[in-house]
Amino acid sequence: MAIQVISGASNDIQTIDPGSKAARVTLYGPDGEARAFISNRNRGIADIRVQQTATTGAPAVVWAIRSTTAARTIYVSKFWLQLYQSGTGAATEMRYELIKGTGCTATTGTAVTPLRKRTSYTNPDVEIKVLDTGIALTGVTLGGAFFNCIWPRITHAATATANSASNPFLLDFGDQPIELVQNEVVAIRTINTAVVGDGIIGGCEFYGG
Repeated sequence: MAIQVISGASNDIQTIDPGSKAARVTLYGPDGEARAFISNRNRGIADIRVQQTATTGAPAVVWAIRSTTAARTIYVSKFWLQLYQSGTGAATEMRYELIKGTGCTATTGTAVTPLRKRTSYTNPDVEIKVLDTGIALTGVTLGGAFFNCIWPRITHAATATANSASNPFLLDFGDQPIELVQNEVVAIRTINTAVVGDGIIGGCEFYGG
């Protein structure tokens, strides 16, 4: 005998997924907000590899990750970054910031193909770009920076090898990842003028919900 489960707030009837035969539910926390769950889509790690090839005035966005879908939210869970100088040493410093923006409908730059955490996964809702001389973020409204990093322009001389790259900067957002809905973006941006040889290496972990 079939039994119908009906919502107490409407006439909606609970349905069973035809494939898995499981009932679908959404869990909410005490604050009334729906809790996010990891989807098999958009689970990956994106390479961060920026090498400044020209003197570039600040602010210039050199790397960005953008959500392109209204169907789900992209969650950025971790960043790790190292700064280095592979050009001519100087008594100056390179400075970069991480910043979030909204309303970004398009980006320029070179596409970055992220690692898939499982080969069968896809990343169709994530757009990642890099361009050392500056990515254009069409229509974007940027908020305040949430992370800044600085490193002296030390050369890769034999006597300075141990000091020629920074210790990794690690940002782990734990159970409070950065949320990107459609056309929201997280970008790496220069704070001061970039010179030839300034560089960033690292990665960004993300997933879809």
